[in-house]
Amino acid sequence: MQTKYLQKGAQAKIASTGQIVEVKRVSDHGFSVVRFQTGGDYMILNDRLETVESQQVRH
Repeated sequence: MQTKYLQKGAQAKIASTGQIVEVKRVSDHGFSVVRFQTGGDYMILNDRLETVESQQVRH
Protein backbone atom coordinates (compact mmCIF):
# COMPACT_ATOMS: atom_id res chain seq x y z
CA MET A 1 0.00 0.00 0.00
CA GLN A 2 1.30 3.42 -0.91
CA THR A 3 1.86 5.93 1.89
CA LYS A 4 -0.20 9.06 1.42
CA TYR A 5 1.12 12.47 2.37
CA LEU A 6 -1.98 14.46 3.20
CA GLN A 7 -1.38 17.88 4.68
CA LYS A 8 -3.69 20.49 6.11
CA GLY A 9 -4.52 23.11 3.46
CA ALA A 10 -3.51 20.87 0.54
CA GLN A 11 -5.79 19.61 -2.18
CA ALA A 12 -6.73 15.96 -2.54
CA LYS A 13 -8.87 13.95 -4.95
CA ILE A 14 -11.60 11.53 -3.92
CA ALA A 15 -10.59 8.27 -5.61
CA SER A 16 -14.10 7.05 -6.46
CA THR A 17 -15.52 10.28 -7.90
CA GLY A 18 -12.48 12.33 -8.94
CA GLN A 19 -13.71 15.39 -7.03
CA ILE A 20 -11.04 17.78 -5.79
CA VAL A 21 -11.39 18.74 -2.12
CA GLU A 22 -9.40 20.84 0.35
CA VAL A 23 -7.95 19.03 3.36
CA LYS A 24 -8.96 20.85 6.55
CA ARG A 25 -7.66 18.38 9.17
CA VAL A 26 -5.73 15.10 9.11
CA SER A 27 -6.12 12.58 11.93
CA ASP A 28 -3.69 9.89 13.05
CA HIS A 29 -6.68 7.55 13.26
CA GLY A 30 -7.11 7.09 9.50
CA PHE A 31 -9.52 9.84 8.48
CA SER A 32 -9.49 13.47 7.38
CA VAL A 33 -11.89 16.38 7.39
CA VAL A 34 -12.27 17.78 3.88
CA ARG A 35 -14.15 20.73 2.40
CA PHE A 36 -15.92 20.34 -0.93
CA GLN A 37 -15.76 23.17 -3.47
CA THR A 38 -19.56 23.41 -3.30
CA GLY A 39 -19.36 23.89 0.47
CA GLY A 40 -19.57 21.72 3.53
CA ASP A 41 -17.02 19.91 5.67
CA TYR A 42 -17.10 16.12 5.84
CA MET A 43 -15.06 13.33 7.41
CA ILE A 44 -13.64 10.80 4.94
CA LEU A 45 -11.27 7.85 5.26
CA ASN A 46 -7.72 8.53 4.13
CA ASP A 47 -7.88 5.36 1.99
CA ARG A 48 -10.50 7.11 -0.16
CA LEU A 49 -8.25 10.12 -0.87
CA GLU A 50 -5.43 10.54 -3.36
CA THR A 51 -2.82 13.24 -3.25
CA VAL A 52 -2.93 15.80 -6.05
CA GLU A 53 0.37 16.71 -7.62
CA SER A 54 0.44 20.34 -8.62
CA GLN A 55 2.07 21.05 -11.95
CA GLN A 56 4.55 23.88 -12.13
CA VAL A 57 3.77 26.59 -14.67
CA ARG A 58 6.68 27.72 -16.81
CA HIS A 59 6.67 31.26 -18.16
